[in-house]
Amino acid sequence: MNLKLLKRRAEMLDAVSTGLHPSAVVGQLAGKYGVSERCLWSDWERRAKWVPVVLDLEKFAGFGDEVREKLNAVQKAAWSIYLKASNDNARVGALRTVLEALEVHGEIVQTAEVIERLTKLEEAVEKRKS
Repeated sequence: MNLKLLKRRAEMLDAVSTGLHPSAVVGQLAGKYGVSERCLWSDWERRAKWVPVVLDLEKFAGFGDEVREKLNAVQKAAWSIYLKASNDNARVGALRTVLEALEVHGEIVQTAEVIERLTKLEEAVEKRKS
């Protein structure tokens, strides 16, 4: 996996976590990185495979915590919109935002659990070697 791809994926995840809809993010990143929107959509659809890699990188060590904070803010704002909205379209949009934020949050939690398990396994292997 090359650095440009990792950077693009990290930026995509970060932007979606701030509440931007993936379609807006895809449109922005296509031009910035010189790739097709189809390529970015394909990448987004396969995020379950690369989110753990991005979150595990030391360079992005604080990224998971930052994303969680942003997701909480996005959800709070979306619930506020849902409660105050005067039409069904706004309510549906707010609920979609909440669901997408929950999905990303769930992936972060799963990633943290996997990283913790791997760390424990590595420690066990090191103890056996000594």
